[in-house]
Amino acid sequence: MARSSRHDDTRPDDSRGGDQPSRPDDDTVGAATRAIADATAALTKLLGNQLASVSTELGDAIATSLRDAARGLADASETVGRRSGGQRAEERRRARVDRTRADLLAAAGRVFAAQGYEGASVGDIAAEAGYTKGALYAHFGSKSDLFVALARERLDCDRPTGPAAGPAATPATGDLAAELAAGLAATGDDPSMLLALEMLAYAVRHPEARDDLGPLFDASLQGLAERVRDDRLARDRSAGRETDPTPGVTRDDLDTALGLLAVSNVAAMLAAITDDPRTVASAGGRLVARLLAP
Repeated sequence: MARSSRHDDTRPDDSRGGDQPSRPDDDTVGAATRAIADATAALTKLLGNQLASVSTELGDAIATSLRDAARGLADASETVGRRSGGQRAEERRRARVDRTRADLLAAAGRVFAAQGYEGASVGDIAAEAGYTKGALYAHFGSKSDLFVALARERLDCDRPTGPAAGPAATPATGDLAAELAAGLAATGDDPSMLLALEMLAYAVRHPEARDDLGPLFDASLQGLAERVRDDRLARDRSAGRETDPTPGVTRDDLDTALGLLAVSNVAAMLAAITDDPRTVASAGGRLVARLLAP
């Protein structure tokens, strides 16, 4: 499962040798500056042949001014070029940092799901991601910091299709029961179920993390309650019943959401450890449907 570790926090770039495009503004300014400098130099040369009929003192003054302008524009062009190159280098560095962080979080999700928080080591996670432990510590100060960052990422973006899931990004269809039942049927082979349960267990066992994780779980519950409300309104519209154009989440919606999370979590755990996971998942699906029944 683990891949060979690298000695820094960089990864091979698939587009080897290809720089990221520079910022259009810098390229435009640089090109314009160089064009003006070239034009000024050409004008200086052209006027040099025409100044013979002008007094020597005036001709020298004009030529000197034009040469100074050309040098100034050339210097400005070089400055813009250096700045543009520095920005491209910074963009590439930022992209490498973001890619390393994403790789480490993805690997942490797999390792924590397989081994649990207590059983996983920093070395295991770094090896799974293909980096050194030093690279991991450069991005996350400790294993607990990494776990909290992972929980924050997952709870912010998860859909309510399984245990401890968060709000969905898809519009309500009036069939939330089928969606959650399908999620329960798939949890037996889904490592994200174990990771979600591990997050709940971690929050209970580590009171120091509750300030970070508590609001995320609250938002997750609120998001599911909003899905319950949207599902209820969709069913009402389908049945031709009048609905509130600006409805809020009711106490019943919150109660139902909590019930859905409780059923989903317990059913998922039992499905993973019993000899008949399909029966447990089916029972969980029926309870979900009952909680969402009009």
